[in-house]
This record gives sequence, C-alpha cells and structure tokens, in this order.
Amino acid sequence: MSDVSVNPVSGPPSPYLRFRRATTSARRGPELDQVYGTGGGVGSVLEQFRYAGAGDADVSFRGASVEGTRAGTMQRRPDHIVFWIGDGTATITSAHGGTIVVTPGRPLFLSAGTVYDFTAATSRVTLLHLSDAILRAAVGAQDGVAQDLLFEELPHDDHALHRLRAVLDVSTAGLVSADTSADARASLNDQVVAAVLAAFPRREHDPVAPAPVGRAIAFMHEHAHRELSVQEVAEAAGLSVRGLQDAFTRELQTSPMNHLRALRLDGVHADLASGCVDSISDVAHAWQFHHQGRFASSYAARFGEKPSATLRSAKASRP
Repeated sequence: MSDVSVNPVSGPPSPYLRFRRATTSARRGPELDQVYGTGGGVGSVLEQFRYAGAGDADVSFRGASVEGTRAGTMQRRPDHIVFWIGDGTATITSAHGGTIVVTPGRPLFLSAGTVYDFTAATSRVTLLHLSDAILRAAVGAQDGVAQDLLFEELPHDDHALHRLRAVLDVSTAGLVSADTSADARASLNDQVVAAVLAAFPRREHDPVAPAPVGRAIAFMHEHAHRELSVQEVAEAAGLSVRGLQDAFTRELQTSPMNHLRALRLDGVHADLASGCVDSISDVAHAWQFHHQGRFASSYAARFGEKPSATLRSAKASRP
C-alpha cells in the first residue's frame, strides 16, 4: 500500500462536547435530524431511542441504540461520518448510484456533501464524526474550494482498515474523556484523521455518468411532487421498464414504484412532522396520494402511527 500524505492539523482544539438523549424515536428532537440531514424524513416503527456521544467539534464518537427498521434519505450534512453497525444489516444508496450492503463490524464512509438513501434493520450503530474543516486541512484543500470533499465509501484495503481499528482502540478513551488536555486531544485528532484518510482515500468527482439506479432515484427526488410513470423513470435511467425493474430488485430488493411510494411517504412525514401544515389531505395530495384510505394505511405501516398522530405530536411540541 502506498503512503498517504496527510498534513498535521494540530491547533487550538474545539471545546469538549458531551451529549445524551434517551426517548422515544418520535420525540427524538430536531437536532438529530439536522445533524444527519434526515429532516424528519425517516420512516420507522421505533419505540425506544438512545443516542450519546463525546469529543469535540472536529472529531467525536456517537452511538445509537434503536429498535425497528428505518428507511429514509440523508441530505447534505455538516460532518463526514464513518459508521459501522453492531448487528443486523443496512443498505446505503448514494446519489451517484452506488448501492452498498452494510454488514456488522465493516465501516463505511459517508461524505458530508453526498445524499444517501438508506434502509437499516440494526439495533446498534457507532459513528465517528469528522468535521469538513479538519479533513480539508489534512488533505491540503482550502476552505474556499467550492467542490465538496468526496471519499471512498469502502475501506481502501484490509491493512489500512486494521490500522484504523488499532488507532481507534487506543484513542477512543482519550477522545471521549473530559479530562484529556487540549494538546493531547489535538494529537489524538491528528492520529484518527490520518488513519481514516489512509483507509478511505479522497476521490475526485466521478467523471462518468451515475449508474442507472442512481439516475432513477435522482429523477424520482426531482419529480416526486408530480405524477410519474415507470416508463418515465426508466427513460431517465436509460433502461427499459423491465431493465429498471430488474435493477431495482437486484440492488434494492424493491420495485421502482415501491421506492417512489416510500420516498413520497417520507416527504409527507417530513411535512407533518414540521407542524407547519393544517390539512393532512392537502399534504397527501401534494405528494400524489389521492386515495385517503390507502394513503393512511401505507403511512401507518411505514411509520407505526396515523398521519394525524404525527401532526398532533408535532404541533404539541411547537412553542
């Protein structure tokens, strides 16, 4: 494996941070949606939700203990994230079309500027947050560069992955401790960043066209508020209808129109969870749900509650 050149980024560290939340998923609070770019659009049937973490604004560890199966979209986020699951499985599809099945113990890198669709059936998730600023400093990119920093989602090789695990094993206690000195914390941050960049190299913006499923998903996001036929989605993806259906079944284990329906349900949920709407039927119609009975049934199956319950809870929590 070739050596990776990483600039040391030691300097005045960010203030130490510690956070903890234990609640039901429906009341997990808007701050987590802001951190992960979910904006309320996470379908789930969760009951208990626990989230905790510590570190500073540049490097921090987070952990979540959850129940149920979740699906949704992560929009652009403030931080880059390396995450791994402790059990179960997850599927991540990036906006440029790649689909990855995540297995326990195998880390994945989520670039801050990339949109991801996901499904997750896991009860334990560990996340390493890295600020865009500290990674830009490490790779020598200037903050004024308009292009997003992009990194490989999968580990570069087993040697680099082994090194990353070894660095995390010896540095985690210091990173999450409030007693770690400023100089020691900056040094630990440097070590973690170097190991992460060795395992997940920076990649340039992909000059090739996105894969067909990625094109289809991007087209769905752009046109979700209007009527869409599977033929239109197939044409946008550059496939026949049969080819599109086969690609979705192979990569996402669902059909194109089921994926579109889930995306629209997530949109309805996000609008209702904002507490800023008054008519559920108007929101449903805006997302192309014209049969209220079928819509209510699909919504309850995806989110574990009636649309009215989501809106009522959101309005109750507003100041």
